[in-house]
Amino acid sequence: MNGIVGSLRLGWDALLLKESAYEEMRITENPVVKGLILIVIVGVVIALLGVVGDLLEWASTPDLGEIRDTVYYYMTQMPWWEEAAREPKFLELFDRWYNFGWDIGQALSPTPVSALVGIILIPLRLIIYWLIYGVVAYLFARWLGGTADLSATLGVLALAVAPQALNAFNVLPHMQLGNVVAVWGVLCAYVGLKTAHKLPWARAAWATLLPFILVLAVSILAACFSSAVFAVAVKGG
Repeated sequence: MNGIVGSLRLGWDALLLKESAYEEMRITENPVVKGLILIVIVGVVIALLGVVGDLLEWASTPDLGEIRDTVYYYMTQMPWWEEAAREPKFLELFDRWYNFGWDIGQALSPTPVSALVGIILIPLRLIIYWLIYGVVAYLFARWLGGTADLSATLGVLALAVAPQALNAFNVLPHMQLGNVVAVWGVLCAYVGLKTAHKLPWARAAWATLLPFILVLAVSILAACFSSAVFAVAVKGG
């Protein structure tokens, strides 16, 4: 219980960007375990509140099958439909893509099952992001002259997940804090890396941002490579 309470207290102080919280995490015993506890708690709380929001949305959403049939009926009554239907295979292609689009929408709409699955997936997503970003940020921080080890780095960066708790407010109607949470998380990561690795503010900023820049660069290269492969395949065909 003390571990849970201590992790929550550190998470609150980290949310307020108090360097003392990051310093305490840096020197604590088993910072990775303590950070993992915090991430799991935050993820489960977000997921449980998300279940409430998804169930409310699911209960208040009209049946998509009925909407699909109604929209289809009124489309067939439009003046252009009769002329378009004279084209060979028009009806077959239209029905295929029309139903495909609605099937995707229905698959993405909230259901009790998807809401419950989120209890597992949301904490897991936070843990994976924490580990990947933590390792990459650690390598950049050490390259820039940082002194903390990987365990301390992961510990302080676990505190950067604390702003994710603000996503709990998304259960309220018309409340979306995605951008605020993202920026706040980056600020927490910056304070954590600066505190743990004893870096000047400029190097700490680079250590914080370089993992994102790396991901962006890899994504652009992957997109260019995929486009080139597709172009060669089309040309060869």
